[in-house]
Amino acid sequence: MGEQTSKAHAWQFDGYGRPDDVLSWREQTLPAPGPGEAVVRLRAIGMNRSEFNYVQGRYQPAREFPSCLGQEAVGEIVALGPPGEDMTAPWSQTPLELGARVALLPGRIDLCSTGAYRDIGCYPQAALLPVPDNYNDAEGAALWMGVLTMGGALELAGITPETAPGKRLLVTAASSSMGVVALKLARAWGATTLATSRSEAKISTLSGLADHAFVAGDSDSLAAGIATATQGEGFDAALDPVGAAFYPALVASAAIGASIVSYELITGQDTPLPIAKVMIKDLALRGYTIYRPLRHPSLLQRILGWGLEYANDIRPIIAGTRSLNDAPESLEELGRAEHLGKLVLVPDA
Repeated sequence: MGEQTSKAHAWQFDGYGRPDDVLSWREQTLPAPGPGEAVVRLRAIGMNRSEFNYVQGRYQPAREFPSCLGQEAVGEIVALGPPGEDMTAPWSQTPLELGARVALLPGRIDLCSTGAYRDIGCYPQAALLPVPDNYNDAEGAALWMGVLTMGGALELAGITPETAPGKRLLVTAASSSMGVVALKLARAWGATTLATSRSEAKISTLSGLADHAFVAGDSDSLAAGIATATQGEGFDAALDPVGAAFYPALVASAAIGASIVSYELITGQDTPLPIAKVMIKDLALRGYTIYRPLRHPSLLQRILGWGLEYANDIRPIIAGTRSLNDAPESLEELGRAEHLGKLVLVPDA
């Protein structure tokens, strides 16, 4: 029922390469929604570093070509199929009705066949989420990837609303959209937060988001900053997307019993790991992706609940909006990491 749109447009690529070189805007035939599906006209699309890497073959491999990309967006339901019969049910708080404003649930979007870099798409109803009423479209498109990634990573590191008070949390590369959500969520829960950036210019903004903010461009400067901020006691939990370059300092600067959670590998995965220090300090080294809560329904429900409960505390910082028509150039900009917060694509009216 609702609008029956037969044509859509999406950014696709036929092989890996720089976004400027391989992405093209193509027309597609859009099917009417079947059982458990909804057609959503997109209003804002959240950009993530994983998309920049995916196009270049540095993320999970594309299942086939041509491939679409993107998993995070906000839009309006314009057509709705009947309820589905599979085991994955929509979240009870998602408004499934024509005209409702909804967000996409990252991890349940087929980025290869459908993705979110498009004007309109047909999605599983179980891949739709509510948008906080006081969020604009860009903020809604910047919310759920951060909540799933950082809420889940915090939980894996032992930081929850119940356990956060008294804990020292380190967030490296904290000026990213993910880092900002982690800082805001942990601070709302009562943790003491430490934030790093390679850019001196971003420290003033991070100082308003974290209890301690300092420049860290390599392992030595990271270790020095942690020692100063914690008076030599170290951190209790760390969320790190940097990878190899920071691991020597992370292990050296961790407190006894600390947890280190890696959710990205910007500088690579191969790093010397002092096993003796890991053993002596009783450290937990964990890897995290958003597919963990998707495998555990009760955990997913808990993390999604945090997104709504703490929506006012974790309102995303929008670094800027860009035209969907300029997606390749915007991905190149994203890859340069010169912004603080989230870049969002907006379809032209």
